[in-house]
Amino acid sequence: MFKNIFFTGLIASIFGTLISVLYIFVFKYSPLEVDFTEKASFQYLLSFNMFIGMSTCFIYFALIKLFKKEQITSFIVGFVLSGASIVIALLFMFKVDTQLAFKNENAELYKDFYYFILAPISFFPVLSWFTFKPLFIRK
Repeated sequence: MFKNIFFTGLIASIFGTLISVLYIFVFKYSPLEVDFTEKASFQYLLSFNMFIGMSTCFIYFALIKLFKKEQITSFIVGFVLSGASIVIALLFMFKVDTQLAFKNENAELYKDFYYFILAPISFFPVLSWFTFKPLFIRK
């Protein structure tokens, strides 16, 4: 059972990272040509998604052992993940760093939007978990 839960977290983390990188590249290759990869690097996005995905798998495993019912565990984990992703998105939007500086000229012009563009990334590991959970974790 733990193996399936672990692989769900791992695959969801990798998929969330892939989606996050593609999301940041949309802005890089858009007509705006805003390259935020200086701050939102692959390593940053990977570590963020791995943290959320693997934390979720360990919490899910602990709760499934505690409650012994998949429905209750799924509800609690889904509720916590949804709330956490909203809180993280709000933190991204409201923790504006006034000292933020980019080397890229276009990114420097749009630096006020950096945190608002980064906010949806908080939902990607959660959506990835919900996407891959039915494939690996069955009743």
